[in-house]
Amino acid sequence: MSEAVKDMDGAVMERVVFPDSAVVQLVRGDPQDFDAIVTDLHGATVTVTDTEIAAADGDIAWSWFIHDIEAVIHGATAPWTILVIPGVSDFGVTVPDERVDEFRGLLAGFPHIDIHVQHTSKQPTTPLLVAPPPPPPPSSTSPQTPTAASVPVMLSSLAGPSPISAATPIVITEATPFDITTTAPVVALFDDATTAGPTTLMSELAGLDARSISAWFGSHQVLDRVSLHMMAGEVTALIGPSGCGKSTFLRILNRMHEMIPSASLAGEVLLDGHDIYDANRKLTDARREIGMVFQKPNPFPAMSIYDNVLASLRLTGVKASVSVKDDIVESCLSKAGLWKEVRDRLRQPGGGLSGGQQQRLCIARALAIKPRVLLMDEPCSALDPTSTRRIEETIVELVSEVTIVIVTHNMQQAARVSNQCAFFLAEQGTPGVIVEHGPTAAMFNVPQDPRTNDYVNGRFG
Repeated sequence: MSEAVKDMDGAVMERVVFPDSAVVQLVRGDPQDFDAIVTDLHGATVTVTDTEIAAADGDIAWSWFIHDIEAVIHGATAPWTILVIPGVSDFGVTVPDERVDEFRGLLAGFPHIDIHVQHTSKQPTTPLLVAPPPPPPPSSTSPQTPTAASVPVMLSSLAGPSPISAATPIVITEATPFDITTTAPVVALFDDATTAGPTTLMSELAGLDARSISAWFGSHQVLDRVSLHMMAGEVTALIGPSGCGKSTFLRILNRMHEMIPSASLAGEVLLDGHDIYDANRKLTDARREIGMVFQKPNPFPAMSIYDNVLASLRLTGVKASVSVKDDIVESCLSKAGLWKEVRDRLRQPGGGLSGGQQQRLCIARALAIKPRVLLMDEPCSALDPTSTRRIEETIVELVSEVTIVIVTHNMQQAARVSNQCAFFLAEQGTPGVIVEHGPTAAMFNVPQDPRTNDYVNGRFG
C-alpha cells in the first residue's frame, strides 16, 4: 500500500508501506570477537519514501537515509535483501513474498545504489546472519577460531570503506537465532572501530532547545507548536495528565517519533545550537549524544550484567582493553547505584535482576557511551518505593555529568528531583501544549496559571 505524505519542508512524497516484514541487524567487527549483538524484528512494518527506509515494531525501530545506502544485495532465490551502509552495521530486510519485486523495484529507482544479487544454494530463514569467510586452518601455535557453524552469532570480517562489493563473497547461514528478547529501541550506531579509549567520547554538558514542535499520528495532531529550553546540567521534568503528548515530545528529542510509519512532525530540536533533524546530520549522531531510558526496564535478558553495560560500546565500535572495559563497567554501575549489589555476579544474566535493578542496569548501559543528554520516560512507574528512591538518588547524582529530561506522573517525584518543570495539557480533544514552565519550586508553590495550580495539587489528572 502507498500513501502521499508531506516531509518536514512541506513537499509531497510517496510513502510505500510493507507490513509483516522482518529486519535483522548485521554487526560488523573483529572476527575474533564473538560478543556480537544481533537484534531482529519480526512482524515489522517497513516503509520506503524518497528520502529514507524505516522499520518499526512497537518500541523497536530503525531508520536509514537513502543517501547513506551504498549498495543492496538481493538473494537470487530467496526474498531477503541486505542494505549496505558504510560506517554502520548492515541490515537484512525480508518483505512478504508477493511484494518482493515491488520492494526491489523501489530500491532500483535510486541511481547511486549499486545492486547485486547473491547466488547461494541455501535459502535462509530470518533472522539472517552474515558470517565471515572460513578461518584458515589452525597452526600448532594458535587456537582454532570457531566457525559460523559452532557460533550462533558471528561478526562479519568485512573491512574497508566499501565493506561489501560485487567481488566480496557473502555467506548466508541458517545459524541458530541469537536469544535476545527486548522491548528496547534498537538504533543503528556507528561501527567504525576506533582504537581510542572510551574517554574520547563526547561528554560535555549540553542544553536542548525545542522550537515550535508540532506532531501528528496520521491526521491526528498530538502537539501544537511546543517550545521549551532544557538547561544544561539540570533536570527538567515534563508533567501533565495522560494523553497530553509528554512521551511523544520526549521521543522527538532523540528522533524516535519519526520511526513510526504514520508519524510526522514540524519544528526544530537544537543540541548546542545545531538542529538534530538537519538533513546533513545523521540519525546516529543524535542517538549517541542523546540517550534514553524507558518506562519498562529492558536489559538484554540473556546477556550478562557485564556485557549489558558494554553493549553500546560494541555497537558503536569503540575498542578498549579488558582493563578499560572493567573500569567502564564499574564506573557506570556505580553511577547507577548498582555496583555494590552486583559486583560479585557480573557474569550472571541481566534478566535475573529485580525490576529496580534492571532499570538501574539500563541507566548504566545508557551512560557507557557518555551521552550529553539522558531522556527518561517514567523510569519509576513500574517500580516499588524502595527502587524508586534509589533511581531518584541516581538522577540527583548524575545531573552534574549529564543533562536529564524526565517524564513523570508523580508530582512528589518531580518536586524532589527536578530543577525545571514544564506542564503539558491537551484540553477537549485539542493538541497538547505547554501551559506553563519554569523553576520547579515556583511551578509548585506560586504557579501563574490556575490550571497548573489545580494539577500539581491533585484536583485533576
